[in-house]
Amino acid sequence: MAAIIYDPVQFFKKLEKMEKAGGKAGVAARQARELIQDMADKNHLDLKQRSKLTLNGEARIENCQKFHLVNGYRLVFVRNGGCFIFLFLGSHDETDAWIKNNSGFRPDFSQGEIVPRSKPYAKHVRNHREDQLDFPHDYDKPLHEFIDQKTLREIFPGISAQPRNELSCR
Repeated sequence: MAAIIYDPVQFFKKLEKMEKAGGKAGVAARQARELIQDMADKNHLDLKQRSKLTLNGEARIENCQKFHLVNGYRLVFVRNGGCFIFLFLGSHDETDAWIKNNSGFRPDFSQGEIVPRSKPYAKHVRNHREDQLDFPHDYDKPLHEFIDQKTLREIFPGISAQPRNELSCR
C-alpha cells in the first residue's frame, strides 16, 4: 500500500497554515503529519490509528473515512485498493463543507504525490526480518495432521467424551 496526497499544493498549504497558527490547529497538523507518515511506513491501519477514526464513515464519498484529530479537526482519506489517498485536512465545519461540495467524488490517485517511507523505518524492517527465526508456517495443513487424538480429547473433553449408558433408576 501507499500513502498519497491527492492535491499536494492545497493540502500542504493548509497544513503549513495550521502549523503557523499554532495552538490546537498546530497540534492537529502535527497529528496529521504523523498519521500520514505512519500509513506510508506501515501500509496498514494499526490499532492506534484505528482508534482515531471517526465512528461513522463518510457515505457521501465512496470508501471515505475520517480521522478525528484534536479539537474537532479532521483528516479525510479514501482507501482505494492498496492505497490510502488523503483528500482534505481541516476543522469539523470545513471538512463537512468540503465533503458536501465533493459528494460523489472519485479521486484519480495517479495525480497525487506519493509520501515516501521514512528511512529509519525501512532500516528497522530490514533488521527485523534478519532477526526472525526460520520455521515453517504451514497454516494450510489440517490440524489433525499435527495434533493426535489423545491431545484433542484432553483439550475438548466435553465434545469428545464417550457416550454414557443411561442410568435407569426404577
